[in-house]
Amino acid sequence: MKVIGTRDRKAIDRSGKKHIYNIRRLQCEQCGKIHHELPEFLVPYKRYKSECIETVLTNRSNHDIPADPLPCFH
Repeated sequence: MKVIGTRDRKAIDRSGKKHIYNIRRLQCEQCGKIHHELPEFLVPYKRYKSECIETVLTNRSNHDIPADPLPCFH
């Protein structure tokens, strides 16, 4: 893998604060596919940090994680 650049990645923490992380982009020298090097606290394709997701999944009845309001369909 070779580094071909970086990109910004947004994530929301437990308090609802948004953070921006600079993620390295890597390209496979054999097949040419591009991969992103994510730290352990980010989950692919999710907007919340892994601790938020884990808290909700392990304690569904009582959690204090901020969430987007549900859309109102009329």
